[in-house]
This record gives sequence, C-alpha cells and structure tokens, in this order.
Amino acid sequence: MRRLFVPLGLGLALLAGCGRANDAADATAAVAPHGLTPAQLSFLKFTRVAEVEASSVANLSGTIDFDEQRTARLNAPVPGRVVELLVQVGDHIDADQPLVALESPEVRSAEADYVHAEADLVVARKAAERAERLRAARAIAEKDYLQAQEDAQKAAADFERARAQLERLRVTPGARTSRYLVRAPFAGTVVARKASVGMSAGPDSPEPLAVVSDLSQVRVVVRVPERQLPLVRPHQTVTVHVEAYPDEFPGEVTVIGDVVDDATRTVPVLCAVPNAQRLLKPAMFARVTLKAPPGLRILAVPVRALLSDGQRYRVIVRRPDGGLEPRAVEAGAEIDGHAQVLSGLTVGDEVVSEGALFAAQALAS
Repeated sequence: MRRLFVPLGLGLALLAGCGRANDAADATAAVAPHGLTPAQLSFLKFTRVAEVEASSVANLSGTIDFDEQRTARLNAPVPGRVVELLVQVGDHIDADQPLVALESPEVRSAEADYVHAEADLVVARKAAERAERLRAARAIAEKDYLQAQEDAQKAAADFERARAQLERLRVTPGARTSRYLVRAPFAGTVVARKASVGMSAGPDSPEPLAVVSDLSQVRVVVRVPERQLPLVRPHQTVTVHVEAYPDEFPGEVTVIGDVVDDATRTVPVLCAVPNAQRLLKPAMFARVTLKAPPGLRILAVPVRALLSDGQRYRVIVRRPDGGLEPRAVEAGAEIDGHAQVLSGLTVGDEVVSEGALFAAQALAS
C-alpha cells in the first residue's frame, strides 16, 4: 500500500520561502489551537471519509504458469532404453499420439507370459472337459474331477492377468515385439522433452521423458496481502495484462491458499485464464486485477492519507473545532487508489489527504 512521505525539510524550505518579515510575523502570531500556523495549513489538503463503490479489489503482480489439471509429466511405466524420439518440443499433438519409443525386456516378458498362459488355459480346459465326461461315466474319482476344474479356473485367472498386462502396455497379443510407446493422455503441446536416444528410462526416473500441456487454458499465480483476503472469493472475475500485448485477458479465481507466508504476509491465489490463441506463455510476468463484486461499497480514504510505523496505521483528523489530531485506524484493501478503513473513522470525518506526514511532524514538535 502506498503511503505519502513528504520530507520535513522540504516543508520547512517552502515556509522559509515566505520569509518576508511581515509574513513571518503574521504566521507566528496566528498559531492555531492545533499547533499549525495558517501558512503551514495552506500546504495541507483535506478529504471527507465516504463510502465509495469499488470496481476492483487489487492490482497485483502475477506469473503465468501451466494449468496442472491440463499438464502431464510422462514417464515409462516399464524399464527400458529409448530408441526413437517421435516428437519435438513445440509440436501440437493429438490424444494418444506416441511421443517416445523404448525397447523393454518387460514387454517381451509380458508377451511370453501371455502366450504361456493362453496355452495353459487351452490344456486345462480340455482336461476339465475330459474329466466332466469321465465323471458322467463314473470313470473318475471325485477328487480328480474337482482338481481338473480347479486347474482350469487357475489357468483362466492366469490368462486374464497376462492379457491385462498386455493391455496396460498397449501391446497387441501375438505382436512379437519388445517396443513400448509413451503416449499423450490428451491433446496439447509438447512443452519439454528430456528423453534422448540411448538413455535408460523407467518408472523411477528422476525426470519425465516428456511434458505435455493443454495451453488453451493457463494458470496465473498471484500473492494477495492478507488484509485484502476478505474481499477475495472463489470464481471472482479477474483481468490479466502482460507487456507483450495490449489486450485484456479475462479469468476467474479458482483456489485461495490457506497459509499466510510469514515473510511477505501474503496468500497465494490461483486464477484460471482461457488462452485459446496461445498468446499467454508460461513464465510470463503479468498484472492481475481482481474485480470487486457488483455493488461493493467500502468506507475509504485516499491511500496518501495513511501513515504507518510498520505495524499500525494512523491518519490526521480535523476535529469539529478545527484542531488536528492523529488517530489510529485499521486499514483493509487498497481499491482504486483508496484504502479501505475497517475501524477508527466514520462517514463525514475529515482527514489530511496531502501533507499528512508534514502535519504529523508539526504536531509532534
């Protein structure tokens, strides 16, 4: 929040400029009850405290970032070696499009397990059918019949497990391949590719082979001062400005953080911003305006009227008898050049809006 700091030396120099003997004598003789001379008062401007309608809650710095709900960091679910790169950074891709090809012994092993499970199932089912016929002819012991049925059920379960593994690896049964393809889960843009031919990869790799993001919507991260949090709501409208374009990009608040940063006394707020033309780029700096709810009215004073010692705020108030006095106030959000006043003032009070620091210095002397 901006605060006006008028150097005391400048005020004194201005007073000295009126140093004609007769002016100085008049000013000295006319000291008012508040301790300021008419000449000193002439440097002050006063504003009445009023309720104002707010159009924006804050104008804050932010950063364009990937929308994590639309971003995938892809790795191989099986260990292997990269043998082919199928896309480049910046490529626009479709859903399910292959990005990186690996040679994986686990793929070959999964296919072999499928072939064995399929053969075992055929044998087990034939044995179960034979045991069924022998049982009907009373030519087999009951325990042997039950064993044949149980073996068939186990073989079927093993086959289903092997088939599910091939489906997970996106391998067609009987393909006779050891290649695994890393595919895009949705349409988007390849924003990073760490894979290189010959490198080893697997589920425990420290970096993803590729990063895909749908940039048709981006996220903007802003840090809102804690005193302004009462005026921030989910789905609140925001507008985003970046230096690259004169356009204004509309969006809305999606997430309001729950933890205040000790160092900055701010809370992270995430905003979703449509980006159909891909003009907003991750890592861009942005200026974010949080729009106030319609009809929001607040008790406010000009920001220049606020004085702060780093912990508390105060203003210089003109009393009904014309005297001046400092008064402690609780300040809220800064809105459209005004500071919200939560307590300490009422509508109609007059405060020093220009020269507040000078007046405070004069009253203290």
